[in-house]
Amino acid sequence: MNILAPLRRATYAAVLLTLIGAPALADDFRIDDAWKAALMDAGGVLTDKQQAEVNVIAYSAAAALICDGIDINADKVATATTAILADGPKGLTDEEELERYTNITLMLGTAKGIFLAEAALHKGDFCGIASKEKADANSGNLWK
Repeated sequence: MNILAPLRRATYAAVLLTLIGAPALADDFRIDDAWKAALMDAGGVLTDKQQAEVNVIAYSAAAALICDGIDINADKVATATTAILADGPKGLTDEEELERYTNITLMLGTAKGIFLAEAALHKGDFCGIASKEKADANSGNLWK
């Protein structure tokens, strides 16, 4: 049995789409079709909570690249990423573990790319929201 077989249920994709909003972005920021396509094969690799964490990492990285005055905290990113990678199913073969890590890396890169696209389309608003989140000590961002 392949533990990484994708779940293709619409309800799963809908749940993940609600978790994507690491930032409180307006609906018109969302590139919904890109998110739906990106999440189509995400099932079975991460829990909903882990997927949300991947999105926080991706959002934080995208905002650091696009927005002035926001810098990524590499230590926070390393800690968050390691927690996701380490909290996988037990008893995987080396091949399954490598496949899982590869899928997570691809998901992270895809999410970062979509956030970059959304940020580029709405830079002023996107960076304004990110700046407010940076100032909020409870936001859970991964910035310095």
